[in-house]
Amino acid sequence: MLNVKKNKQILLCILVFLVFQLVYGVAKRINLVNAEYQLTQHIENRIAKDLNRLPLPDPNKSSAGNDLAVANYITALNEKLMHHPLLPKVLAIQSNNYDVGSNRKVVTHQFSTPTQVVRFAFSLKKLGLFDYFSWLALIASIGFYFLVNYRYDLKLTKNNLVVESIDEERARLVIDLEQKLLINSRTHTSVPLANKPLCFYTALIEYCMAQPDVLLNQNKELPDELVSLANKYFYRLTELGHTIRKRPNFSNSLEKTLSEIRAALDEILLDDIELKDMLYPPKAHGEGSRSKLHHYGLRNVDTDQIEIIGK
Repeated sequence: MLNVKKNKQILLCILVFLVFQLVYGVAKRINLVNAEYQLTQHIENRIAKDLNRLPLPDPNKSSAGNDLAVANYITALNEKLMHHPLLPKVLAIQSNNYDVGSNRKVVTHQFSTPTQVVRFAFSLKKLGLFDYFSWLALIASIGFYFLVNYRYDLKLTKNNLVVESIDEERARLVIDLEQKLLINSRTHTSVPLANKPLCFYTALIEYCMAQPDVLLNQNKELPDELVSLANKYFYRLTELGHTIRKRPNFSNSLEKTLSEIRAALDEILLDDIELKDMLYPPKAHGEGSRSKLHHYGLRNVDTDQIEIIGK
């Protein structure tokens, strides 16, 4: 999936480069055409201004002209044009006798005066395909690729953080002794629990975390350590101002206490199956359900998935 995404990003960046390169190439071609036209007009205007003192051959007057003077004029004119970006070079005026290099483009032009038609030819630097290549388009497309890739990685990181955050919220049960509530931190749903089941359940979680392999059979007496923890939490409720009644006997009506705990968990952990499986005191099922094989202890309780407020 990631390779497919990367390939799409690469193809997109290649497309961006081709678009940038096409725009650059067309724009450069238009500029070259305009520059060539303006250069032709400039040379024409320069020759037209100097025409009266330029000894050109004129068939109408049976004049052969002065080839040396025309050559010197062309040399002087080329010196004035040598700084032009197109590197122009006037080759001939009123003559077809000139040599051109293979890497030069020849442009011929003519204009009319009241007495004659003047022709001239000049050459320009011939541009190859590489001259139309844009490094800026390449750099821009590479930058675009890294930008897209960075945004994708950033989005992926954010999504992973959101998933991790959701997973973390989904895996926490909050026991609030101050308000006597069981709370699902993901859905923020809560359910009140009476003193006895609240104290017993909190003690059961702490006891099973300390002794994960213990077997708690309903036919046997509660372990003294578990009773001691339950009493500790009852006294804590008294300190928090919730009760002034006599301490309950946690060994009596154990099944009723467990049923109240299960009912509360059913209400707030309906959609959090994994958390419910970990924190739900197992029920006895079928014939012989109260045998030694059944116990209501909790297995593999993760401390990161439990929070006790008011402890």
